[in-house]
Amino acid sequence: MVDLSQLNLNDAAIEESHEFEVDIACVVIANHGYALEGIQRAEEQHIANVRHSLVEEDWDFVNPEIRHAETFYEGLRRSANRLAVVGLVTRLQHWTSRFAKRAKIGKPARIHQSQLLNQMEALNKLLGHQIVAVTFFRELVDVRDSVVHANSQAEWEYPEGCNRQVAQHHRSPWSEVEFSAEQLKEAVAKTIQQVKWYDENIRTDDHING
Repeated sequence: MVDLSQLNLNDAAIEESHEFEVDIACVVIANHGYALEGIQRAEEQHIANVRHSLVEEDWDFVNPEIRHAETFYEGLRRSANRLAVVGLVTRLQHWTSRFAKRAKIGKPARIHQSQLLNQMEALNKLLGHQIVAVTFFRELVDVRDSVVHANSQAEWEYPEGCNRQVAQHHRSPWSEVEFSAEQLKEAVAKTIQQVKWYDENIRTDDHING
C-alpha cells in the first residue's frame, strides 16, 4: 500500500489541512487505500484456498498456482494505481479551472492539447513563477489519458491522427502504463504543493485581488 503518512493526510491532521488536501484524501487516497486492502484480502484468501484444496501428492502444483495468483493480484494493484492517477488529475483539473476563473484568465493560449496544462501555463505566467514544472503534470495527464482513452497502453492515437505516449519511466516492459506506489506518492505530494501555491499566491497577488 502507498505510505502517505508523511503527507499529513491522516484523520488527526485532516481538520487543519487545506481544502484540496481534504478533497484528495477523501476522493483519491481513501478509495485507493480501500482498493488495495480489498486486493490484499482477496489474494491472501485465494492463496489459502489453493493450499487447502491440494492434497499432499499435488503439492508440486502449489508454487505455480501461487505465482499465478500473485501475478493476477499484482495486476489489480497496478490498475488501482492507474485509477488513482485518473482521480488525482481530475481533481487537479477541477481546482485549476477554479483558480483560472478566479484570476480572470479567460481562454488560455493553446500550448498543449490539454486545457488543464494550458490553464497551468497561464497561471504560472501570471504569477511569474512555477512551484512544480508543468512537464511533471504533463506526464500525469498522459497517464490519465492513456488509462481513459487507450486501455493503459504506453502508446496510442487520440484524437485521430495524434500519436501519444507516456514518459519512459511510466512504461512497463510490456508497453503498458506502469505507475508505482512511490510515483503515486510523489504525484500526490507535488499536486497538493502546486494547488496550495496557486491558492496562496492568487489570494495575495495585488493585481488580481485589487
